[in-house]
Amino acid sequence: MSLCTRSLRGLSLWVMALLVLAASLFTGSGTANADAPKIQIQTELGYKGKLKEGKWNPLKITLTSDQDIAGDIVVQIQSYQGMGIESSYVQYVELPKDTPKEVVIGIPGGYLNKDNNQILFYEKSYTEGQPIPFDLGRNYLQSSQYSGALIAVLSDDPDTMNFMNALNGRGNSLNTVPLKAEELPDQAQLLNGLDVLVINNFASDTLSAAQQEAIAHWVSEGGTLVLSGGAGYVKSAAPFADIAPVQWTGTTTVQSLPELEKLGGKPLSLQESYTISTATPVEGAESQLEGNGNPLIVSKSQGMGQVMYAAYDLALEPVASWGGHADAWASILRGALPLVNPGGMGYYQPMLESLGYVTEYFPSLKMPSFQLLLWMLIGYAVIVGPLLYFILKKVDKREWAWLLIPALAVVASGTVYTVGSSDRTEEMAHTINVIEMDGEGSALKSSVSAFFSPRSGNYTLEFPKNTYLRAGGSSNSFGGSRLGDNNTYIRAAENETLLEFRNMPQWSLGKVYMQGQGYNEAGKLTSDIRLDAAGQIVGQVTNETKSDLENVVLVMGGKAYRMGDIKQGESAEVPQDKAQILTTNHQNLSNLLYPYTNNDVYNREREVLSMYSYSPTNIDKTSTYIFGWSKDHLTNYTRAGKEVSSDQLNFWVQPIQMGWALNEGEITIPYGFLTPEVTQVNSPIFGTYVHGVELGQGTMIMEFPLLPGDDVKYSEISIKGTRVPGVATMELWNASSGEWEPMTQQNSVHVIADNPEQYIVNNKIRIMISTSDHVNFMMPELSLKGESQHD
Repeated sequence: MSLCTRSLRGLSLWVMALLVLAASLFTGSGTANADAPKIQIQTELGYKGKLKEGKWNPLKITLTSDQDIAGDIVVQIQSYQGMGIESSYVQYVELPKDTPKEVVIGIPGGYLNKDNNQILFYEKSYTEGQPIPFDLGRNYLQSSQYSGALIAVLSDDPDTMNFMNALNGRGNSLNTVPLKAEELPDQAQLLNGLDVLVINNFASDTLSAAQQEAIAHWVSEGGTLVLSGGAGYVKSAAPFADIAPVQWTGTTTVQSLPELEKLGGKPLSLQESYTISTATPVEGAESQLEGNGNPLIVSKSQGMGQVMYAAYDLALEPVASWGGHADAWASILRGALPLVNPGGMGYYQPMLESLGYVTEYFPSLKMPSFQLLLWMLIGYAVIVGPLLYFILKKVDKREWAWLLIPALAVVASGTVYTVGSSDRTEEMAHTINVIEMDGEGSALKSSVSAFFSPRSGNYTLEFPKNTYLRAGGSSNSFGGSRLGDNNTYIRAAENETLLEFRNMPQWSLGKVYMQGQGYNEAGKLTSDIRLDAAGQIVGQVTNETKSDLENVVLVMGGKAYRMGDIKQGESAEVPQDKAQILTTNHQNLSNLLYPYTNNDVYNREREVLSMYSYSPTNIDKTSTYIFGWSKDHLTNYTRAGKEVSSDQLNFWVQPIQMGWALNEGEITIPYGFLTPEVTQVNSPIFGTYVHGVELGQGTMIMEFPLLPGDDVKYSEISIKGTRVPGVATMELWNASSGEWEPMTQQNSVHVIADNPEQYIVNNKIRIMISTSDHVNFMMPELSLKGESQHD
């Protein structure tokens, strides 16, 4: 046998040996996989599959293992909104053998598919080892984003509120979601995706204490709770007596409900006695609708939200299927149900995410002085040039230049680096806080913060318990990231919420978006604002917050009043100096107040105010409000127990109610003080903006609320802005005749001087705009004249 043959055979044996070894490794792996736990997964997303866009939603995950095992379940969500927001939500779970285990994780709403999210299970921890594949079930979430209205229902009849679905046939986007008690989350932030919760003829005391508390907190943070049931009202409202708008007194029967019929705009025949509950409104509550001497609908503000009482069982016939029922409740719930673009045209970025880039205006991170660096460069050039040459020539050691020039370059580079990084050696943060006060002492605080990493590595940040977080990677990284590259991990621990930024590059920014931070000690802005005989705003505002406020501005009646700085406990008068009053005329208020300049010291304030004003969820709030600024520390988080140094800018904002202190005698309310609310839309294109309304072919119905109370007799109602584009018409609802009447187009002002009361329904004026083409127009304005019967 030749040497070559023996060599080839030897090589072949080595190759075979390697193949056998590789096969054994794979076999060993297969054996290990065979011994590994087999875990099944099921998921239930949002409310009956509806994931509310821009809100927090519950994700229920059910895991079943054929072995005892414990570890981290991780839900990785890649950015689906182009904002660099990438988060992994982590929860530790113990899985007893063959026992289904359910965990609930809060996730933000949006479009989800197999390419932008995945669910992983790590034995022990996500920081150790590889994930264990699921044996059965889908390892990702799939959902389209939903921005319409969600009405959840707790009732013995699951069809309660189904009459509201009739609005969908007219262009609205609305869903009713019947729930069982066990399906209702016990955390207020996970109710965030609901617009309205209706409890009708349901034993609310079967809800857990945590669920009841979550509902109360959700209301105070902006939710609308409806308590109803007629004869069953008491069991619906029992746990919510402290926030209910009425005190129940009993039941009665009626033969008709004319006020409800008038509100719905269609005939309502009861045919026989109909049972309703009787009640007395509590202090601060407003009776919106009455019938036969009894309040039918009563509402009461509760924090940022409201609690409503309905005197009848919403599922009881014949009212439940009455043709005007949906129209009546569209009016009753005006402002509580978001009206979105049914055609899905355009995209509105949630306000908090839109503010992420503002945090990059980092006050503590400053560019090195250009003049200093210039003089350092000139000094280096002089030293390594003529000065060094002259010295070396003098001592006849010019060959030393080969050593000295590189050495001087190293020293100069180190000096420049030291100067340039003098303020980049410590961890620091820049935080924007938006504090939306309810006027009663509490507030809803939302925050976005940029965390600066002075060195590369992993950083774990600690936040208060029940803080809901979204996070984004470093702002200095280049290129797109892939699913699985997510390096931000969020864990809701027992006493805190932890956020880990992994593999942060040096001198980079990690973004974190914070919600669920109830602020019960915010204080409030109290006001005594009224119209004088000339129709001018007069009065004062008192700062009862916890901070000294700067650059306070009152926005009311189409104008912005600069009120200056107001320290804690002090007051300021509404200015009468025209130099301090800006007429907005539907312009961008932020640009009027903080125009661009070379030394742009108000760039952050301008961007924050602009984002707040243009946020679709705030459009209806920004007609009458007051805001100011402070820079004290309101949001603090820690690393290794030590507070992270932070620059903070706080935007304080609160709705302001005009004090209609009407004395007996004539009253005049100028244009701009009564703001309409859109209640129904039947169009493929719809949008409300600061500068007006966009409407496609179809109709839009709006309502102007009149002065509160029933002690005003109106002699004249004027509507300005009735001249809309040629393809559109404006009509006024005649509540007495039950018909729409055309409005004056020629002079763009429609005056009602003959029996204005016939056009008033539930203390509101109702207007419809119809168009045969795509149009843009401004909202009409209302002016009132009359006489107050108030003593």
